Amino acid sequence: ELLLHLRVLLALIVLVVCAPGTAKAQVDQAALAHQILSGKADQRSRALEAVRALGVERTGPELRVALIRALETEDQVQAQRYHADLRGEALEPQQDPEFIAKLSRVVAELHDPQAIPALVGALGTGSPPIQALVRFGDQAVPALLAAVRTEETTQYVVDDALLVLRFLVQGVGPHPLSPARLKDIHDVAEQRLSGQQYFTTVWRAIDLAVVLNDPDLRQMVESLASDRTQAI
Repeated sequence: ELLLHLRVLLALIVLVVCAPGTAKAQVDQAALAHQILSGKADQRSRALEAVRALGVERTGPELRVALIRALETEDQVQAQRYHADLRGEALEPQQDPEFIAKLSRVVAELHDPQAIPALVGALGTGSPPIQALVRFGDQAVPALLAAVRTEETTQYVVDDALLVLRFLVQGVGPHPLSPARLKDIHDVAEQRLSGQQYFTTVWRAIDLAVVLNDPDLRQMVESLASDRTQAI
């Protein structure tokens, strides 16, 4: 572990003191991948900064896989903490609570379809996952739908997943959505407009329902707007 730590430090030093082209070629990406996956909090943070300095265009396959896997792990940790908090359990302080946001920004810049599930799990941590998933367009829809449908997903992921779906329905993505995709999106909007939901989730579901321009969904929205009991 000490040897790998020293290799990462040397990689950082090379980035600082060498010419840009030479430095990027000499970075030990295997060491960076190991630290990002299994290093301590400070080691992971330094390794991630080295990756950002290296640049996405120079990031090799092994390091790309490590970044995506690390984000998937962080997604799971955050989901577990979220549900533990809902159960009233005491939570240990996180050593680097901003790591998932910084990591999701780097993973979003990879523009790798293999990262779609990890980026969906990182929704709620900032705008980079949202923007990346919108760029993926139709490719991202199945993972977004799965996140909205399951009760195990955190509120923050559900809210931002509904937001991404709204953007895609509005045509912000690279291609128009197929009728089959729109039908699936209609179903999750209906799901999140009924039953007990967080109020922010209802807001996002209303926005999505309106842009879908479906008579049944519009009736549900009008019912919420006109009937205080229904809204409650």
